[in-house]
Amino acid sequence: MLRDAYNNIVSGIDVKESLLEIKESLKSAERGSRNKDALLLMIKDDYSVFYDLLKDSDPKIRKNTAIVLGVLGNKDSVDKLYEAYTAEDVMYNKASYVEAIRKIDHTKYVDELKARFNELKKTPLTADNKKHIFEEMKQLKNIFGTGKQEFIGFDKVNEFILTTNRNFKDITADALKGIPHKDSNAGVMVKTDKLKQVLPIRTYDEILFIPDKVKTVSFDPAKAAEELVKGGIKEYIFDRIGIVGDRTGQNDTTKVNFRTDLRLKGKAENNDFVKKFSAELEALTNWELSNSVSDYALEIRLIENSNGMLNVLIKFSILKDVRFTYRKEHIAASIKPYLAATLMQLASPYLKGNTTVLDPFCGVGTLLAERELIANARLYYGIDIFGEAIEKAKSNLKSFGLLKKTELINKDFFDFEHAYKYDEIVTDMPYVTENKPLKEIENIYASFFTKIDDLLEKKAVVVLYTRNPEFVKKYHVRSGCNIAEDYEISKYGNENAHLMILTK
Repeated sequence: MLRDAYNNIVSGIDVKESLLEIKESLKSAERGSRNKDALLLMIKDDYSVFYDLLKDSDPKIRKNTAIVLGVLGNKDSVDKLYEAYTAEDVMYNKASYVEAIRKIDHTKYVDELKARFNELKKTPLTADNKKHIFEEMKQLKNIFGTGKQEFIGFDKVNEFILTTNRNFKDITADALKGIPHKDSNAGVMVKTDKLKQVLPIRTYDEILFIPDKVKTVSFDPAKAAEELVKGGIKEYIFDRIGIVGDRTGQNDTTKVNFRTDLRLKGKAENNDFVKKFSAELEALTNWELSNSVSDYALEIRLIENSNGMLNVLIKFSILKDVRFTYRKEHIAASIKPYLAATLMQLASPYLKGNTTVLDPFCGVGTLLAERELIANARLYYGIDIFGEAIEKAKSNLKSFGLLKKTELINKDFFDFEHAYKYDEIVTDMPYVTENKPLKEIENIYASFFTKIDDLLEKKAVVVLYTRNPEFVKKYHVRSGCNIAEDYEISKYGNENAHLMILTK
């Protein structure tokens, strides 16, 4: 019990064990907040028993006390914590003090903490101190923050890959309109100083930058970090990141955070590599590049190649992607916007203006929005049995500016009745999940094609994104439609995704 543990500490009984119990109770994901409130009521603003423990001879007691005080967050504790931090002679305790100080108003100690950070940067690393120095510096970095950073490398000559659907790279390539490019395994490779002209293209997924001087590194974390630094990775990054308002890029470079993403061929994740590589890169750049799992400006992506090396790509997280800002809401089954845009580009010869369009499984409305960009329809109807999806579609289509001419209906499509017929059906068909076995999906296709025969105009078009093209081929005759186009979008394992276009 929390009260028993606190009373034991006050009475000097089993202090170490009781303090550990309190610490763990405050860290509880389920009850941590309530335990904190309960402990604060017991303390009644008298923290003296914990302040005394900061001077205990047992380093683990001192460490756990600092952690508890940090969670409790009393502003008056910061002086005691800082005093204990500067007096602490056990290195593995230092990071816990800084983390605790960070959680309290520490404004008065910022200069001293920065001085400590710079001191640690100059400290020679050894096998004994390396881990503890890294941990302390990590907590110090969290105190300083990064400032509001922005991408400033638009006018530089940038080489990058636009990752696309691998079967239809040409759609993205055609949109580049004279900008030099060539084919890449993952999409389209571009080299240009006109990045702003490339960014609006809707049919790529990610933009991954290729550093100028170091494109591959060794499959060894320490060597890989060393090769990146010698290849000027820090300078490359700092040329493209600046503090908001500073157009020169000459900012406080100690505040550029990164994360590492290692991608291996058919192997499990190697967290040990990621940790060692990230730590080495921090040390070799004198912490001007700082590892962070959440608040990062860029991702260093290392991809295993056929030569046993690692290809180096940079994804700038702070490079704003404004292509799909309308889609503020999504669900787990939502189609990726870039894929929806690709599908609609493929279907564009069949999409006409001033039409009525039905999406019987509309989800959050992504396909309807991307279809509208091809040709302005007269009216849209979106149906989905999932009420949350309909609500999110309303939000997305309102943001897009399409809601005024869209009727969204929360209903099972097979219960839907309408007096008018439609010029187009555009939809992402249901697919096999844990809750929808293959036989149920087949029944949906059989019923779907039977039903749409009465919903379509004489020269209607049906655009289907499907993971079961075999069912389209088997049942499409029920709709009176013919298969006009069959595009294989992807084939990985059991997934066999196609875009199929049918016409009356």
